[in-house]
Amino acid sequence: MPGKDDSSEARYSRFVADLRQAVFEGPGQADPALRRSAATGEGLTEPWSSYTGKVRDAAWTLTESDIDALKAAGHSEDEIFEMTIAAALGASLRMLDAGLQALRDVG
Repeated sequence: MPGKDDSSEARYSRFVADLRQAVFEGPGQADPALRRSAATGEGLTEPWSSYTGKVRDAAWTLTESDIDALKAAGHSEDEIFEMTIAAALGASLRMLDAGLQALRDVG
C-alpha cells in the first residue's frame, strides 16, 4: 500500500507503463509502430491519419461510415479496434500529462 508521502504520479506510474506496453508494444494485427503513431498522429497516412485524429480529438463525431471506409481500404476489424484503442490512449495520456503538470505547478 502506498505511503501517504507517495505522489499520485509515482503511485500510478507502473500502471500507466504497463498500459502503454500492452497497447503500443503488445501482440496485435496492427504493427506496433503504427499503433504508437496512432497515439500522436505523427507519421500516419490516410485513412489512418483522419480516423485516429477523430478518435483523439472528436470521438463523438465518429460514425459507422468511418469504420466502413477503413474496411473498404482493406483494414480488418482487429486492426481498426487496435488503432482506435491506441488513439484513445494517446488522447488520455495527453490529458493525464497535462493534469499531472498542473498538480506539479500548484505544488
